[in-house]
Amino acid sequence: MVNRGNIFSFLNYNYTPFSRKQCLIRILLIWILSLLCLIGKFSLILMCILLFFNIVISTVFSVLIIRFSNTKISRYLCDGLFCLYIAIILNISSYKVLTLIITINWILSLIFLALLILCVCVFLVLVFYYIKSDKYNIQSKTKKSLIFPFLGAGIGLISAKFFLKDIASDNAVFLVSMILLLLSFIISIGSLNLLKAFLIIYLKKLDNDIIDS
Repeated sequence: MVNRGNIFSFLNYNYTPFSRKQCLIRILLIWILSLLCLIGKFSLILMCILLFFNIVISTVFSVLIIRFSNTKISRYLCDGLFCLYIAIILNISSYKVLTLIITINWILSLIFLALLILCVCVFLVLVFYYIKSDKYNIQSKTKKSLIFPFLGAGIGLISAKFFLKDIASDNAVFLVSMILLLLSFIISIGSLNLLKAFLIIYLKKLDNDIIDS
């Protein structure tokens, strides 16, 4: 059982107030960076999916700015959604860049996405361990934690090479793809702010249940 005080320490760790300017910049970045997914062979389905989620997330951010800018949960929702979506965009872009030198292979794209999900899950478990150990009451050391994105990128590199017969003449494209993949893993760490939003909702519900009982 996780101590409630430990949860509050986690929620308040490195907290900064919600910034409307920052949120507007993030909306702009989402639309700009999503263009990376259009590299390589054009996909109407992918473009429609990106357009749909860009509109949805931009709308959510706009509502948070206008109506709930003073709440902590707005900060965490904005941070978490932004990092998760950008991580997915970079992950897809990494695969799309590779399609410039390889034929389309959905297995490789699924491997990349699976590695991203695995990276988020590993950090989720790590965060729960830190909460339980009350690590957020002291200065945390993140250097050891960053080994997981690099490990994921390494697995992605090995997987990509498996589908490449000869990358000698395409090292630049391959390098760009792997950098995008690594960035997607690193940025995905910020998606754990969604856990903070969930914990705020959970604590409020728990308090209401105690009052009603």
